[in-house]
Amino acid sequence: MMKLGNSPYLLLVLATCIWGSNFVAGKALVDSIPPVTLAAARWGVAFLCLLPFFGRQAWRQRREYISRWKTVLFLSATGVAGFNTLTYMAVQYTGSINAALMNSATPILVVMLASLMMKEKLAWAAMPGILVSMAGVLWIVGRGSLEALLGLSFNKGDLLMLLAVLCWAMYSVGMKKAAGLFPPSALLLVQTAVAVALLMPLSLAELLLEESGKIAEAPSLAVVSGIIYLGLFASIVAFLSWNRAIELAGPQRCAGFLNLIPLFSAIFATIFTGESIRIYHVLGALLIITGVYMTNRTKKNGQPQEGSRG
Repeated sequence: MMKLGNSPYLLLVLATCIWGSNFVAGKALVDSIPPVTLAAARWGVAFLCLLPFFGRQAWRQRREYISRWKTVLFLSATGVAGFNTLTYMAVQYTGSINAALMNSATPILVVMLASLMMKEKLAWAAMPGILVSMAGVLWIVGRGSLEALLGLSFNKGDLLMLLAVLCWAMYSVGMKKAAGLFPPSALLLVQTAVAVALLMPLSLAELLLEESGKIAEAPSLAVVSGIIYLGLFASIVAFLSWNRAIELAGPQRCAGFLNLIPLFSAIFATIFTGESIRIYHVLGALLIITGVYMTNRTKKNGQPQEGSRG
């Protein structure tokens, strides 16, 4: 265990493997539990796990969180509640491979939003990389069909995933602005608590609108196990592993490992859900990764990019 905790590369593989599985597990679970309720249950589990460890610290700093409630609410609504709920809604209509690949474009959106929200100067040299990545996203959304792109004929799930990616990019920029204001682990607990509070009323409304037969069904052991997995591993273990790896190796060396997320997602999807990797997946992924690499090359002073996360 000590060896794992001191090896940044093993920690990075662990984190990205878990985040890659989030898309596949979410797609499997939304057949049995509605997406908003799934997100609320996942973060409810995470909250209960985090509370004994970071509850006192968060409570001692409650005045700071209250005084900056707008920042906390923004982060909770975008990165915790919004991203995951939209992701689970998306995989109802699109494949988990599609969702994970589009998630890889997050660093590009972060660069664009940082120039708008934080007034960071967007170097013109970064534009070719941004355009290449956006071309990759459009190629995946259009399923490799130029006719579908020109006719604006898109899968609803792909569009929902684009909204999810936008939410995570907004969260990433918000976290940059909030850097140093709060301890990371206690902030995660507070964000989780706020997200659950936001999701619970929406979950209740969602369940009331569901078919009565589906509501009456008791969740199976597989569904409960899946929710616990998402709440414990995808929400906490992956997060802590990633942060520990950054401490050991630095953010710049860690950023490239984010491209393992769609790889793991594709592997799990082909094994467990019967999805198949198609040519447009490969071409779109190559364009996205190439664009991210080109954009990162233009960043001065080794500034890291906030990446995608499940």
